Amino acid sequence: MNTTYDIHQKKQLQPLLLLSASLLLSLMYIPPVDMFYDDKEIFGYAGMLMSKGGVPYRDLFDHKPPLIFFLNYFGPWGLWLIDTTLVTLATWLFFQTCRQYKLAFAWLLPLLFNLLIRNYLVCFGVGMTRAYTAIFQLIFFCLLLGNNRLRYFWMGLLTALILFMQQDQILPLLPFLAYTLFSETTARRWGHLAIGFILTTTLILSYFSLHHSLAIFWKDALSFNLSWYTHAPPSAAERYRSIKSGLHATDSEMPLLIALTLGCAALLTKGKGLTKAPTNKRLLIATLLSTFLAFSPQYLSGKAGPAFYYYYLPLSAAIPLLTFAAFQQNSFLTEKKLQALFGFLLCILPLYNALQHATHLSLKNKDMVEAYPEFKYLEQQPFAQNHEDYKLYILGDNNWVYAYNKFHILSPSHWIYHQFWAWYDGWDASHKELDRIMIDLRGHRTRYIIYYSDFDWRDQSARSKWEAFLHQYYVQVSVPGSWKNLLWELRE
Repeated sequence: MNTTYDIHQKKQLQPLLLLSASLLLSLMYIPPVDMFYDDKEIFGYAGMLMSKGGVPYRDLFDHKPPLIFFLNYFGPWGLWLIDTTLVTLATWLFFQTCRQYKLAFAWLLPLLFNLLIRNYLVCFGVGMTRAYTAIFQLIFFCLLLGNNRLRYFWMGLLTALILFMQQDQILPLLPFLAYTLFSETTARRWGHLAIGFILTTTLILSYFSLHHSLAIFWKDALSFNLSWYTHAPPSAAERYRSIKSGLHATDSEMPLLIALTLGCAALLTKGKGLTKAPTNKRLLIATLLSTFLAFSPQYLSGKAGPAFYYYYLPLSAAIPLLTFAAFQQNSFLTEKKLQALFGFLLCILPLYNALQHATHLSLKNKDMVEAYPEFKYLEQQPFAQNHEDYKLYILGDNNWVYAYNKFHILSPSHWIYHQFWAWYDGWDASHKELDRIMIDLRGHRTRYIIYYSDFDWRDQSARSKWEAFLHQYYVQVSVPGSWKNLLWELRE
């Protein structure tokens, strides 16, 4: 009887310890110590813009889908709370799925998910779009294998959330949608899935329609991504080498190779898995395909360098799901000792990274902007202290979007970042957008401009036009201690 009681106690203790570990990992990214990254500052700016009555795309150019802006409406602490809640929910559902399908250690793969999604080398802190799509995909998978009466409705809703969080992440979800299609699914269940998708889509599109911004939303968040942003390097081999280098640099290579090895071994060998597991290999094939499709963003955009290591965030769901499917398919892998061994190998590097990050938390992550003498100078100006919109404009360094958020002010132009002038030949060849920026600055009588003169303009005529405008209407300010001379002030 004591043995039975001990087993019951352990089963009750496992989810508590797992959820506590998940919370501890999230606490490493609370706003005061969260990692600094310019994309997150842009998302935060969009949230602030909405809180002031503005509308994304109409009042701010960005090519991301809108869901990340809605989350940032709640501010840094609100975003962290939402993020932590979603990760906790995904962790709990995945734990229940692992327990339902009788994994030897039901907590192991959910813990791996948490370690991977909080890998500081990949996640860049809290608030990246691909982290949320990984969470949504994991929840989708749990619903797919569960018995919730409304699971198809929720699966449709999650499909729409993924689409409106990061469009290319719909690709890793397609194998699971196909798995659903080829299962014994009634028309009623497919109707539920369609209702969930259509309802979510209608709510989001209605927001832009009510604000008369549907056309610009379509142009910036879809058309732009299908044209400019999918310009990739000419060589597929070059992209493969970049991906391999990125996997190694982010310590994702070993967990991925182990999961792929387990998945391929289970696919090529015979033998039923656990009692409740699917007896065919369709689920395993779906998880393998999903894992390979997790790399589609690198191939579509050609971006795989250090600034884009967050593109590996989808692996935080793909690796645990592939391992789960491998454990289910092959009876050899149901052995408790083997699951413990492979679990240890999968978790050891992500666990080390978590400990490494935990011992190097910093309150000075914003110093890459706040340390500039120009920032300290601007911080003392009346517009910054009174939160006056349109009095500051920044061109040449996306990190400085932080200043808009810190001063709680809006930019005079909807162009708050400008890397496309540095990335793409032929971008804004007619200088229409550059002219629009200058018109907005003149119209708002913007007092200060931060300009990085070493900004890498592809079109030198655009540089000449911009710098001629600066010299005509602004004068360079010499700030004590400055090492870049970034600040310009409106001529009186």
